[in-house]
Amino acid sequence: MAEHALLSASAAHRWGNCPGSLAMEAGQENKSSSYADEGTAAHELAAWCLNRTNRTDPITDITAFVVDAEFSQLVSAEMCEFVQTYCDQINAAAEGGELFVEQRVDYSNAIGVPGQFGTSDVIIVKGQTLHIRDLKYGRGNEVAAEENEQMRLYALGALELVEMLGFDDIQEIVLAIHQPRLFAVSEWVITREQLEDFRFMYSMKAEKAFNLYNMGREKIEEMYAKSDTGYFLNPSESACQWCKAKAICPALRSHVLTTVSDDFVDISQDIAPQLASAEERIANSDNAHVSNCLKAVDLIENWCTAVRARAESELLKGHDVPGFKLVKGRVGARKWLDEQDAEKMLKSMRLKVDQMFDLKLISPTTAEKVLKETPKRWNKLQALITRSDGKPSVAPSSDKRDAYVVEPVADAFADISGEDLA
Repeated sequence: MAEHALLSASAAHRWGNCPGSLAMEAGQENKSSSYADEGTAAHELAAWCLNRTNRTDPITDITAFVVDAEFSQLVSAEMCEFVQTYCDQINAAAEGGELFVEQRVDYSNAIGVPGQFGTSDVIIVKGQTLHIRDLKYGRGNEVAAEENEQMRLYALGALELVEMLGFDDIQEIVLAIHQPRLFAVSEWVITREQLEDFRFMYSMKAEKAFNLYNMGREKIEEMYAKSDTGYFLNPSESACQWCKAKAICPALRSHVLTTVSDDFVDISQDIAPQLASAEERIANSDNAHVSNCLKAVDLIENWCTAVRARAESELLKGHDVPGFKLVKGRVGARKWLDEQDAEKMLKSMRLKVDQMFDLKLISPTTAEKVLKETPKRWNKLQALITRSDGKPSVAPSSDKRDAYVVEPVADAFADISGEDLA
């Protein structure tokens, strides 16, 4: 099993802004997911490709990787294409420089807490420039390199490492996040002085988080109950998103209930009656209030999901959750035990082919994959393809997409106010 640092770089935004979260997470179940396993497989494949003798060769035969890799069963042709894009970008950036792949970096000295480290996907030293490059394989939101805490912690560890190896004239650092499935690369260039400013700031945050962790969860909860201050626990959408303590965090619970009720909620009493009029208040509130509530919706939904998951986990362990129980859900769809046996029997019943099989024209997406080797044929087919416009949806003002222009209803009618209606 892989080692993990307490003050992990990937969670730096969380423990840096909510220092009590480390203590709250202690002992909570750490669940993996299919997305995480897929990401691990992509990283394994990328590292294998970049560590080859001829690392610039295209990914064609992955037999050696399939034999050796723990997550080889998750590697697909699509993954190979996206990883190839990433590797091409890395090889271009590394040309004329020194490349280090999947390199452990220790940033303990930088933040003043022993035993803190991480693994940087790619480190490149080229002249006086140090590159820290990270692969993110998911299809989620774009992640910016600018002001990214994880990347800067890796940079601190990498800078110490390369200077030990004799590269002692680094003047600038390039932080880059590659998201091939989103066709995005985000880069941010900083100086050593800027990195030092970050080191000084985060060393103080690390000390606070580490000290609170050593106090333990019960002490943190006790301190929060007495002070109700964000000094220890500071919920926010970005900090809480991947926190394992969402379902039990008193600060997040208080924040959610206060936002929903638009007033102070006494969590020691039955909550339902206190929230009974929330829907009515929202319906009758002005848009400024709706805006404030909307900003908290994702965080609230995240909390609700975490609470449901925690309750299910406890019930599956046989623990009592007062007022709730496990029941069987809706039965699954019927399917054949063995399709070949079913096909034989249906044939013996003299059913015709069109009665036995559902025939359906392939989709444009499938057609593109089938015809990708013959672009002329695919170009001809595109004239027969249509797609509906995206439906309007609510998004923050910071969203990069253009705002949807709504035509006022009155504009759809002619102005007859000045005409003689007699």
